[in-house]
Amino acid sequence: MLRVLMIAGSGAILLGGLFVAQADAADVHASQLLPDSTVAFVEISKPAEILSTLIDHPLSKHIKGLEAYQTATSTEGYQKLVEGIDFFENQIGAKWRPAVDDLLAQGVSFAFDAATNGSVLLMRAKDTASMENFRVRLLELTRLQGGQSGKPVDYRGTSIYRLGKGGAAVVREWLIVTNEGDLGKMVLDRLIDLKPDAANEPVPGTLSSQANYATAYATRDAGSDLWAFANVEAVRNAGAGKKALEGKAENPLAEVLFGGIQSTLLHSPFVTANVDVAPSGLTMRLSTPWQADWIPEERTYFFGPENSGEAPSLPQVPEPMMTLGVYRDVSQMWLRAGDLFDEQMNDKLAEADSGLTTVFAGRDFGEEILGSFDPQMGVVVTRQDFSNTLPLPAIKLPAFALVMKLRDPDTMRAELRRTFQSAIGFFNIIGAQNGQPQLEMDMEKSGDIDLITSQYLPEKKDRESTSAPIFFNFSPSVGFVGDRFVLASTKSLARQLSDAPLAPDSAGVNTNLVINAGPINEILNDNREQLISQNMLEEGHSREEAEGAINLLLELVKCFRSAQLELDREGDRLELNAKLNVVESL
Repeated sequence: MLRVLMIAGSGAILLGGLFVAQADAADVHASQLLPDSTVAFVEISKPAEILSTLIDHPLSKHIKGLEAYQTATSTEGYQKLVEGIDFFENQIGAKWRPAVDDLLAQGVSFAFDAATNGSVLLMRAKDTASMENFRVRLLELTRLQGGQSGKPVDYRGTSIYRLGKGGAAVVREWLIVTNEGDLGKMVLDRLIDLKPDAANEPVPGTLSSQANYATAYATRDAGSDLWAFANVEAVRNAGAGKKALEGKAENPLAEVLFGGIQSTLLHSPFVTANVDVAPSGLTMRLSTPWQADWIPEERTYFFGPENSGEAPSLPQVPEPMMTLGVYRDVSQMWLRAGDLFDEQMNDKLAEADSGLTTVFAGRDFGEEILGSFDPQMGVVVTRQDFSNTLPLPAIKLPAFALVMKLRDPDTMRAELRRTFQSAIGFFNIIGAQNGQPQLEMDMEKSGDIDLITSQYLPEKKDRESTSAPIFFNFSPSVGFVGDRFVLASTKSLARQLSDAPLAPDSAGVNTNLVINAGPINEILNDNREQLISQNMLEEGHSREEAEGAINLLLELVKCFRSAQLELDREGDRLELNAKLNVVESL
């Protein structure tokens, strides 16, 4: 941020010249200055407060105490940054924090204009005196640096300093910086000409009069630290991204995760973002208009009947690394593959369908097998406990599982048990051909819980190994309890998920993703030596350098608590809500 301000204030060395105007300006909003061809707009209402939250965060003391931070402050790059800050303070005549706070006091805006293919940055200082001090000090600097090209020219009675195609302008408490001169002139003209009585009113020919922007701005959260707007309709009409939105998917996983969003964006007029920054973390809400008839028949699998599909409540296990719950009728997606995927992917799916139908004893995979599962499904990932475990794999992977709900458990239990046993037999044949140990199966039953487990039988050379091959992370297992079906990478997780109670219901949420940083940090610690070795090989570092890099990674992960992502449909809106939670002290 500081470097951006220095560049802007020093005559926009990277972006262009400097315009200066003394004309009176009304108490206007940035949208009244920007052309109506603006397709992207970002408004940061209180940037100084965000900067203060980040710099003065309690974690900053912890980070400054890290050995890696101390090392970084001794580098040439850091010393140049310190020199730049000193230079800025000497030029502006104040410490950088108060100076920046004054310069950003009334907000910062950024916009991209489709007509000129240009960008513009607007900063509004606390008052005219603060911006005038900034202008005068740095105008002299740009003259010294610009030589003959730094000589002022006249524009509408205003001293102009230009470099390249772009420029910057100061009008009372406003600073305008752009990389496109024509765009800068349009904004500057409006700021000079706008009448005082036009404040807070739509101005013809500007972003403020654009219908999509006006509708979007009405949904803005008044207290948001940052608000952003993208005119998706204008971007589509210009041909940008339209082919991607209309095209067929190449990846089934991408289709499962984003298919319904893709159909929405093919019709949606705009997308907005509301972002809040606090010591506890960051929250963001992406929102777009939504209508049921925008979702084609082949994608009804995404939102469900009457678009009311909800993510499931998943079994609760202690400290999961990740949980993902979704509503997706995968059976319907599979059956409508011809309408959703390109020719190459459909050929692969047809081949897979034929093989899977054989595995399931002639039963149609898409209709009879996938159709036997409820559309509510989930994925759970946890750290494995390797204490008192031999053979111990050199690379320690997390355990993961797919949790689904059977529509007809009485029929499908027996079918899935037979299929799993056949799959283990197939893996054993393939493993034997590749010199791998065999999987031994077992069965467990406790009340209504029915488990079929498997485990690799180590050869004599691996039985006491502490650096065994990676496949010793796995003990593929399935679990049944009531209508719950669990397919897990380890028998321990299969047992846990079969026995665990369900989490509270997340009503109305179509997709729910939660990631916890604590288990991630533990998994990284489990593999610390492997990470150090990999860093030494890939980066050419000494062991000491590699240890420093991995220790820094571990310390940074410790600064976070969790992240959450929810896709939700609220009335006539589709919303993606994200949260990033940080540790406030260590």
